[in-house]
Amino acid sequence: MPGYRAHLAGGLTVYGITIYLLRSYCGSVFIAAEWMLFTLAGSLFPDIDTKSKGQKFLYQILLIILILLAIQRKFILMALLSIAAMVPIIARHRGLFHRWWFVIGFPLVIGVAIGISVPQYKTIIFFDVLFFIIGAVSHLVMDFFGSWFKKR
Repeated sequence: MPGYRAHLAGGLTVYGITIYLLRSYCGSVFIAAEWMLFTLAGSLFPDIDTKSKGQKFLYQILLIILILLAIQRKFILMALLSIAAMVPIIARHRGLFHRWWFVIGFPLVIGVAIGISVPQYKTIIFFDVLFFIIGAVSHLVMDFFGSWFKKR
């Protein structure tokens, strides 16, 4: 089973291939860097259901978001995010977060919700979600082939 470094390397590989294929849509180095960060986050995402670098990163980002929401007095959203943050802790490893439909569907739902909230950014959100999904799928592919070769 690949570790987080291997998943990051796999994410970088699929990012390189995808950025090459979509080079006409990439207008700047900053956009390319943004897409790379989303790909790398996606490549670690399926392992947030276990004590991992991805889970640590998730909870660090979540803490910052919760503090900002508290400052803005958005307590209902804080409560919903806090409840959602418990799911990775109670989920079993290689369960929900390692399902193809989940690593594709969950970011799409989040992307659509954000796109509805801020429609002027829908193109940016589309590409960010696309690169996140590409990273997450690279994780599942690496896990599949890692376990497949292990059985042989």
